[in-house]
Amino acid sequence: MRRSRSARGSEQARVEARSLIKTVAGSSFLWAWGFLCYLSPALIPQPNAGGQSVGLEYGFFASQGAVVLFAFVVALRARRRRIVVRTPVFLAAAVVSSLTVVVLAQAVRASALPAVLACGVVDGFCVALLGAAWGARYSLGSRGMRPLVVVSFLVAYVLYLLVAHVPEPWSMAVACALPLASWALWMSDASARHELSADVFPDRDANEAASMPGELSAGLWEARVLPWRAVGVLVAAAFVGNLVASVVMGRGYASVDSLFFGGVVVCACIATMSLVPLTAGRNALSVEGVYRITLTFTAVGLVAIMVFGTAGIPVGGALVQGSAFFLQVLVFLVITQSTQEEGLSPLLSFSVGQALIAGVVFAGNVLGKQVFALFGSDAFVLDVVCGCGLLALFFMLVSRASAGGGIEGAGTVAEEEGESGEGREMEKEGKLRASPLRGGRGPSSSPSPSRPCPEPEQVEFAPFAARYALTPRETEVLGYLVRGRTLPYIADALFVTTGTVKTHTVHIYRKLQVNSRQELLDLFEASA
Repeated sequence: MRRSRSARGSEQARVEARSLIKTVAGSSFLWAWGFLCYLSPALIPQPNAGGQSVGLEYGFFASQGAVVLFAFVVALRARRRRIVVRTPVFLAAAVVSSLTVVVLAQAVRASALPAVLACGVVDGFCVALLGAAWGARYSLGSRGMRPLVVVSFLVAYVLYLLVAHVPEPWSMAVACALPLASWALWMSDASARHELSADVFPDRDANEAASMPGELSAGLWEARVLPWRAVGVLVAAAFVGNLVASVVMGRGYASVDSLFFGGVVVCACIATMSLVPLTAGRNALSVEGVYRITLTFTAVGLVAIMVFGTAGIPVGGALVQGSAFFLQVLVFLVITQSTQEEGLSPLLSFSVGQALIAGVVFAGNVLGKQVFALFGSDAFVLDVVCGCGLLALFFMLVSRASAGGGIEGAGTVAEEEGESGEGREMEKEGKLRASPLRGGRGPSSSPSPSRPCPEPEQVEFAPFAARYALTPRETEVLGYLVRGRTLPYIADALFVTTGTVKTHTVHIYRKLQVNSRQELLDLFEASA
C-alpha cells in the first residue's frame, strides 16, 4: 500500500514538474519573441542604424497602441455579452505572429511604412491574447507560481542575448518559431489540465448562462477591483525610463546596441537578485523591495548620464532602459496576484495590465521623440530630462513613505459577487497579504497541487446536488463552500483559476436561489 502511494506521488510530482517546465519555457518564448521582433538589432538594417529612422519604431508604437485598443475592446464588449475565446483562435494568433516577422523584416528593408504599421497592429492584438493565456496559467495554483513569472522573463532575457548574436537567416528562423513553440507548449499543458478539470477550454454551448466559458473568461469582470494604486506607482516609474531612453535614441534607433542589449543585461541582473533570496526560504525579496532596487538602478543611470554626458549614455542608458523593462515584470506580478486573490477574469485583468504597460511605453517614447524634435539631445537637454526624472522618482518614494503604503498586498478585498443584474452579493473574503515573491504562504492559501488537501466526501452531498441539478464539478465546489473555504483556497485545491471557482459559485447560487454564503449554509443545513 505504501509503495503504491509512493509511486502515485512520484508520478504526480513528475507530471507537475513537466507542467511547470512547459509553463516557464512556453511563456519565455513569447516574451523573448517580443524583444527580438522590435527591440533586436537583427531586424534593423546596418547601413541605417546610425541614428536614422528605419521605420521599425513605428511598428513598435503601433503594436503598443493595438494592445491598448485590445483591452478597450475586451472591456467594452464584456459589458454587453460574455466573451468566449475558442481554442483555434490561439493557434491563429501564433501563426499570424510568426508570419509577421518575415513580413516585418522585408517591409523595413523596403521602407514600406504601411506594411510595418499593419504588422505592428496585428502583433499587438495577437500578443495581447497569447499573453493573457499565459497569465491565466500563472494565476492558478499556489503562490509558488509567482516566482516562476520572474524565471520565465529571466529565460527570455537569456534567449534574447543568445539569438542577438546568431547570424541573420538563423535568427530570423528562431524569431518565427518562437510564437508557434509557445502556443504548442501552452496547448500541451492546457490539454493535460483540461483532462483533469474540464474547465480550461470553453463548453460547446458556452454562450448559455449555465455553461463554463473557459478559464480565460471565467471570473469577475470588474476592472475597478484591479490594484490601480500599486500598478500606478510602477507605470509612473516606467514612464521616466522610457522617456529618457526615447530622448537618447532620437528619431530612430540610435545607440540601440547599448540601450536594448545592455538593458536586457540589467533586467537579467535584477531578476537574478529577485530570485536568489528565494533559496533562503522566508527571507525572499518582496515586490516592494524589488521595486526599490529597480528605482536605484534607474537613479544611478540618470546620474551617470548627467555627470558624464554622452559618454555616460552606454552604461547609464542601459541602466535606465533595463529598469523600465523590469518594472513591466513587476506589473505582471501584481496583476497575477490580484487575479488569483480577487477571482478576476484573466482575459480582463491581463488585457488591462498589458494595456497599462503598453500605454506607458507608447506615451514615454512618443513624448521623448517630441522632446528630441524640439530641443535635440545635447548635454543641457539630457541634464534637464534626467534631473526631472530624478525629482519625479524622489517625490514618488517620499509620498509612498509618508503614506505608509506598499505594493505587496495590493489586491483589494475580494468579493464573491454574482454577475451584474442579478443582485447577488456574496460575503467578503479575507485579504491575502503575502507578496508575490515571498516564500511564505498566506492564511488563505492551501497546499500546492503536489500536496492536495482531502476532497470532501461527495456521498453526503449527492442527494442535495441531485435535488438542485448541480454538475459534478459544482458539487465538488459546494463541498468546499459549506466547509467555509475561501475561493482562493478552493482554486488552489482544485488547481484551477479563482475566476473558474467564482463562476461555478455563481452557478450554484443561481440554481439554489440564494444570495450569500450564509443563505447557502442555512439551506444546506435545513436539507440535511
